[in-house]
Amino acid sequence: MANPTTNYGWVMPAATDLVTDLPADFNVFGQAVDTSMQYLLGGTTGQVLAKTSGTNMAFTWTTPQVGDITDVAVTSPITGGGSSGAVTIAIQDATTAVKGATQLTDSISSTSITTAATPNSVKTSYDLANGAIAKTTVTTAGDIIYRNATVPTRLGIGTASQVLSVNSGATAPEWTTLAAAGLTLITRQTYTTSSAINVDNVFSATYENYLIICKNSAVSAASNINIRLRVSGADNSTSNYSTGAAESNNAGVTNRYNTAQTSFFAATFDQSSIWSMTATMVNPFIANSTSFHFSNLADSGGFRTGTGAGNFAATTSFTGFSLLPQAAATMTGVVAVYGYKI
Repeated sequence: MANPTTNYGWVMPAATDLVTDLPADFNVFGQAVDTSMQYLLGGTTGQVLAKTSGTNMAFTWTTPQVGDITDVAVTSPITGGGSSGAVTIAIQDATTAVKGATQLTDSISSTSITTAATPNSVKTSYDLANGAIAKTTVTTAGDIIYRNATVPTRLGIGTASQVLSVNSGATAPEWTTLAAAGLTLITRQTYTTSSAINVDNVFSATYENYLIICKNSAVSAASNINIRLRVSGADNSTSNYSTGAAESNNAGVTNRYNTAQTSFFAATFDQSSIWSMTATMVNPFIANSTSFHFSNLADSGGFRTGTGAGNFAATTSFTGFSLLPQAAATMTGVVAVYGYKI
């Protein structure tokens, strides 16, 4: 029995061995098997077979250590894992589509979709928003924003042709309608056999200057006509009126110059005269001296013209005027007042 096997060194009987050697040969064979397989003998419950060296059949039974990992399973956003070999664990980058690791940033202007804001950048953005004007302050196309005493305030859009100006208290802007270009009719007033024609509430802050047109269709007696300024429906009869005038007719020219009077001289007319007058009143509403410029025409059997100017020498604000026939005469006609600016 000299032919050992390569793997285990077991002694096997040869074909020429005598049968009488069989018990001894089996004994040798059994010992060889026992020696070669001793490490494979049964262990105990829970043990596992482990190698002790690189030698063939070098095994041993061993109890696994508590906590040994036999498999690593992962789910998103964790990547890697496995049940054998070197196991690698990682975390994927976050996007708007998947969760994962995110880089923080202090930027308040970044457009990145893979970074996250820090509390510092959120606070900075809040401070900027808190100091901004709320979009809801304006509600209509064309609105503008101004600051009142404390906060931004809406001024609604104005209407066509209005301009932006400052209110009377000089505290806020407002929309103002400008007076139309040219003359604007303020009032047109007719009178019949009147001994005094009062024209009230025609001078205001809207206009600086005024055009007065007066046309008589009948008069009751030859007389002069005067103009007296009024305030709130009452004549101002103080001696502050002065007038200079030149009148001409077929008899020649007559010059007039009157000071410290209680009214302006405006015209001379004959009985039944068709009489007309145009006059310009400069700055009557402004608390300053008021000037008066006029021309007139009378035609009743004789042709008469006149022109002149006057001045009220006191700083008074007027709101109207009176046409005053003299010598107890009365008049029938119409008077119109227009406002204009220069």
